[in-house]
Amino acid sequence: MGGAMASSSKAAKFHFLQLRSVIDDPAMGDGAGADETWARLLASGRVRRHAEPCVNMALPSSEDAEQALLEAVEHLADALSSVQALRGLYRRLGWGSSEQYFEAMGPMQVMFVDTDYNDLDDRLAIMLLAYQMASANLDRRSKSAGARCCLYLDCRTYETTSGLTIWRTLRLAERLQRDLESAGLELVLVLSDRVAALGLIAGYLGCQAAYEALDQRAPGTGALLSGAASGGRVVPGLKDSWPTRSKVALWILSGLCASQVDDITDGCEHKDGPRFVVFEQAQPAWQSMEVPEDAETQPAWDLKELTSIDGVDPVRADDVEAAARVADVAAMLDRGFGAEPSNIRSGEAPYPVILDTYMQLQEAVAICPERFEYTCPALNRVPGPLPAPVGQPMHRIAARPLTVVPGEIFEVRKAVDMPRAEAAFAKLLSAARASAAETAYPELSQDALDDHRRDRGGVIDYNGSPLADALLVALVARPPAALGAVAVVRRLAVVDLAPEGAGRCRRIDGVEEVPSAVHLSCWPGICCVTHDR
Repeated sequence: MGGAMASSSKAAKFHFLQLRSVIDDPAMGDGAGADETWARLLASGRVRRHAEPCVNMALPSSEDAEQALLEAVEHLADALSSVQALRGLYRRLGWGSSEQYFEAMGPMQVMFVDTDYNDLDDRLAIMLLAYQMASANLDRRSKSAGARCCLYLDCRTYETTSGLTIWRTLRLAERLQRDLESAGLELVLVLSDRVAALGLIAGYLGCQAAYEALDQRAPGTGALLSGAASGGRVVPGLKDSWPTRSKVALWILSGLCASQVDDITDGCEHKDGPRFVVFEQAQPAWQSMEVPEDAETQPAWDLKELTSIDGVDPVRADDVEAAARVADVAAMLDRGFGAEPSNIRSGEAPYPVILDTYMQLQEAVAICPERFEYTCPALNRVPGPLPAPVGQPMHRIAARPLTVVPGEIFEVRKAVDMPRAEAAFAKLLSAARASAAETAYPELSQDALDDHRRDRGGVIDYNGSPLADALLVALVARPPAALGAVAVVRRLAVVDLAPEGAGRCRRIDGVEEVPSAVHLSCWPGICCVTHDR
């Protein structure tokens, strides 16, 4: 009985919805369209939304991922120290020319960020990309003196609830603008309502809701938010900023909100609109069931209903074996709730709305493939298999290699190459302290405390950050061929698993009954269970 009730509790938390996924790689099996189990899922009547976009999936090893990040950190440290090193930064990361860089990435790039919401990782990712863009543009200015590029930091995902997130994104944007404006980079903050943002920031900081009050906390932040700054801007959305017939890189480092996805789909509706180059930090698929560690092919997960359905006597609480079978089924179902990466399900909106928003983007990618290049380098906290069509070989992803605690000293908790990792982060902080003491250094040395020096408790990198966002930038902000990605079909479906007729336990002849198979029989994703009678 306890297992069944635990399942009900977890299912309710996720509104009885599961986001299920499969990676169908034509090179691994019979090719797209051969997944009969997935087809039965779509025909089950339980699918609210589904999409099958084509994406580029990379499978870097832990060693390669760490090497890419440490290399980027080392080069960033050099770029902080001299203009000459800044000019050559993007070339050291594999690009042959500024023309190649902007043709591949576009002069406008957008990062969807939740700076410091539950991790301090976004900051390093933003700095790595900002300096790379500035590097390429600085080199481009040798041929075109007025060349400019724009990096948009879109923090609308938490713009009505997190004053900390808005404040720290604003502060970072202002400091980067000061450091990189001479290279022709413009930082643009995306907020729907700057006045509302001011109020939220003031509430978080405990100061007057005035732009001047922000300037007193961090010079230039109030001017940037108000629109009075000489460099940098704040815009309410992206629709009016999309370039014509040009690529725009989109970096998904946080959950997405409806206004962000609406802006993207609006860009797709215009004939001469942009072509989006999308990089998503979250892995492209995830297992919704337990998979044996030694399994090489995808185990079966079927839609067969439990054989105990209409007309079966209720399972009585004193029937230990029957109750245990129900608990086993409940545990199987539990595994699929919230199995997707936290980045996908994070945001201010209720969980069903967040899933609908995410699926709206995936549907756009599937419907308009000519307007998207979508890349996912698959890494996770722990290594494991990605879901495949039943019976086909599974791709395996590596674990993120690093765990680092930022602060005045970067404490490397875990690394493949510990000496190099410690040296790289020490070099970065030293360079920032010496050359950008009022801009890059306070950003890089930000610890897990809030602005009142209070312990934030739940912040991921209080115990060490895996630097997932920074790893993404280090891996994919390079010429596409360097990543070695392969084209796959990414199948996604939002499945409504609300059991029909399920409710509170009833009592029969004075004996409490537990939810029986009749309540669970309509839940897909479970193997056939036979009740002996």
